[in-house]
Amino acid sequence: MNDRRPTLMWEAAAAPERLDDLVAWVRAVALPELGSDDARLFRSNDDRVVVIASVDGEDRPRIAADPGDLVRRPPHQWRFDEIS
Repeated sequence: MNDRRPTLMWEAAAAPERLDDLVAWVRAVALPELGSDDARLFRSNDDRVVVIASVDGEDRPRIAADPGDLVRRPPHQWRFDEIS
């Protein structure tokens, strides 16, 4: 029995004055792309957005969509296995 669950941590630094737009983009585009009912969205005081999402099954979650000019640099993604 596999007790590991594929999990993604995605982090992006918002372009100046674009944090609210980036959060809206994540909700409208990135979270639906993941297809996870277990996605959590965070924002920081230094204009960063983090998504942590786990999925059932063997698929390795990833956000492929590009937030374009909403970010100051390309987002970073790390894949983990949640262990119970």
